[in-house]
Amino acid sequence: MGAFPAVDPIPLPAPVWLFKLLNVVTLVLHFYAVHFLVGGLFVALLWRMLGSRRASAPMLTGSDEIVRRLPLAMTYVINLGIPPLLFTQVLYGRALYTSSVLIGAWWIGVVFMVIFSYALLYAMAKRADTNGAWGWIALVALIVVIKIGAIYSSNMTLMLRPEAWNAMYSASGGGLYLPSGDPTLAPRWLYMMLGSVGVTGIALMFLPARLDADHAARTLLRAWGGRILAIFTTIQIALGAWVFCSQPDAVRAGLTENSIYLIFIGLWFVTALATIGGGMAATYRAGYATAIVCAAFSFVNVLAMVLVRDGIRDVALDAHGMNVWDREVVANWSTIGLFLILFVIAVGLVLWMGKVLMSAQRESAHYG
Repeated sequence: MGAFPAVDPIPLPAPVWLFKLLNVVTLVLHFYAVHFLVGGLFVALLWRMLGSRRASAPMLTGSDEIVRRLPLAMTYVINLGIPPLLFTQVLYGRALYTSSVLIGAWWIGVVFMVIFSYALLYAMAKRADTNGAWGWIALVALIVVIKIGAIYSSNMTLMLRPEAWNAMYSASGGGLYLPSGDPTLAPRWLYMMLGSVGVTGIALMFLPARLDADHAARTLLRAWGGRILAIFTTIQIALGAWVFCSQPDAVRAGLTENSIYLIFIGLWFVTALATIGGGMAATYRAGYATAIVCAAFSFVNVLAMVLVRDGIRDVALDAHGMNVWDREVVANWSTIGLFLILFVIAVGLVLWMGKVLMSAQRESAHYG
């Protein structure tokens, strides 16, 4: 008997490559939302603490501007997080379902933790609008969001380790424990959490466009944006190397022996260096052209990271006998075409609604 449950007898309604493409696209968008949420919380809390200690009006007003946008970021985290999770379930359900059951109590708890952190973000935004104190709320929210990230990292790494499943189930059939002893877990989690701060630097570089010309935080946002981007992307390179080196020998060999994965790794490294250079340039030459260049490099970097991450998953599962490409497919292209049209419309509407909401927030702050 194999480590994985039997393949669902119902064939896939679309080719594997299409599900993978949709998973990559939606996961890139989801990761950006996560980056802005986690990094925004970190920077806002840091500025609040430093601003209070130094009596710095730009830091205090700048942190308020970030906080007002965090509920919107959480909206995108949730809505853009559901599609890639569903696509992952379709392709890797035999592994993901098992790992989710093994940490079932924590996995279900994520729902309540998200609701709780969402409420905290709205409380912070409300206090920011009334010049109230929100630092302690931000600290709690950051801890909760980071814990959610740890649970997700635990599940996404546990699904690649079927050799650990029996021992975990023997320890707790109720899903009360998170996995331990996985050398890949810490670097993957830190890569996402600390990398979020760097990507947030790009958002800080664009944020002055949403503020009045005489806003006290405009200069601070531009100056800090480039520095944060350069510093934390450098840290992320080191963490990326740690993620790779922590993989089992079979996974590292599978990645390095495949020319496509080597291209993705090289693209990730080159765009990371370019992003660092753009961030350093932005500290000396503030402007939206520089911010756009940094955003472009960052987007390709996150895309390359997602593709390498996908490769790690495929190679790791294949080493245990699960080939994601070995699935029966019965495609109905008219239905698939309709789905893709609706999918593009839905993504466009979500982005448009976010833009409208941000414009409304700007007008409210201007006249309020």
